[in-house]
Amino acid sequence: MSVLALFLVGEARAEESRGILILNSNSAVKNYELAQAAFAANSAGIKAKINLGDSSNDIDTVRERIRQVNPDAIYAIGSKAYLLAHDIAEDRKIIFSSVLNWQRLPMSKHSYGVSNELSPGMQLMTYRYLFPKLKKIGIIYSEKFNKEWLSAAAETATDVGMEIVSIPIAEPAELTSALEKLLPEVDVLWLISDPVVLADQESALEIFNRSATAKKPVIAYAEIFSTLGATLVISADISTMGLQAATLTRDLLEHKEVLRPVVDPAGSYIMLNMKKVKEYGLDLNNEALGSVNQIIE
Repeated sequence: MSVLALFLVGEARAEESRGILILNSNSAVKNYELAQAAFAANSAGIKAKINLGDSSNDIDTVRERIRQVNPDAIYAIGSKAYLLAHDIAEDRKIIFSSVLNWQRLPMSKHSYGVSNELSPGMQLMTYRYLFPKLKKIGIIYSEKFNKEWLSAAAETATDVGMEIVSIPIAEPAELTSALEKLLPEVDVLWLISDPVVLADQESALEIFNRSATAKKPVIAYAEIFSTLGATLVISADISTMGLQAATLTRDLLEHKEVLRPVVDPAGSYIMLNMKKVKEYGLDLNNEALGSVNQIIE
């Protein structure tokens, strides 16, 4: 067999091995596992799965595994997986999900994904439906990450008969003074995904402690905040996000036009803390309880 023939055979074998590689930050995390299961159930051509939670999978091992699989696309679940994929994936397409504050991630022309945050319009309409008497919603945000998002949210709030009262901060040290100024002026605090506002665990604790002292409910975007005392949590439905990521990956591999590299989640999961509803004496629309997935008594 000629050298050229050997080369062509090698190329054919490499082409046969191409497909999708799933890179999971830690498959022991329930939400990450759900995203992977939904993605896998709706995808063809998955060649390999790598769990970064496995201590045997160091960077060199993962790099070598990606080289061996030679995938067309990598589905990255969680920030750790995305950052590693972005660092070593070269020109391969990366599709991410289950990433908080994706705006802070390094992005390339090969980066795509499903946002972990729901659209402001959908959330506001849900708040209005559940708590029709809550009018003034307070938001602390950073203009660097959420200026455009806040503008859209404020416009939607007006459309549904609510008002957003907002205070921008440029650095985490300004959080305390912003809370002191904002909480007396609003009916509820809307906690959004913002890396300046939620710089660390202490920032989250301060937000919930000061809100509780002021007897102001907090509405949030991730299940973890229910343990801190959020009255209402509206989070993206993880399985639906996995399905969206699968659809996005398929479109990319079929060379279909993708208008938005990062799309909003299509489904939601609503948690309502009835203890807080009663504690704050909130007027709840009982007819809206059918839309709630989980009630905390």
